[in-house]
Amino acid sequence: MALSLVTLTGFHRANQLVITNIETTIIKAERILRYDIKIKNTGTTQFKTEFDYPGQHYYGIEVVIQPNKKLASKMELVDGSKFIKMFPMGAGSTGMIDPGTEGSFHVEYKIKNGTDPKGINKLAFDSTLIILDGVNIVKEFPLEKVNELN
Repeated sequence: MALSLVTLTGFHRANQLVITNIETTIIKAERILRYDIKIKNTGTTQFKTEFDYPGQHYYGIEVVIQPNKKLASKMELVDGSKFIKMFPMGAGSTGMIDPGTEGSFHVEYKIKNGTDPKGINKLAFDSTLIILDGVNIVKEFPLEKVNELN
């Protein structure tokens, strides 16, 4: 399965990315919802961060999942943000994606106490995948569309 992402900004290489796979896992003992995501670079140039600023901390390419209302009601959320953000428990990635290859990303979020984990896998796709380069949104893709194709 390969899905094109919707371009949000003028990021000039954003259209070279497609989602090739998304899997979710519930880690019951820790109350964690984990997403494992494969993104393919269909372009001819390496997809890597272009974000530069005078600070010392490297931001790089980041994948986050923004919940819609149903999923958000079952997840721990970050307080004090104007964005609806699930409480992160871990993440990792290949960082950059060479032309013609797939990059692997994973993100983990905390499930609310008292939530039945059985329904979370279905609700996991009541969300939007966002690809960031530093603080800039590169692309976002509603995951309901991925779920419809499965």
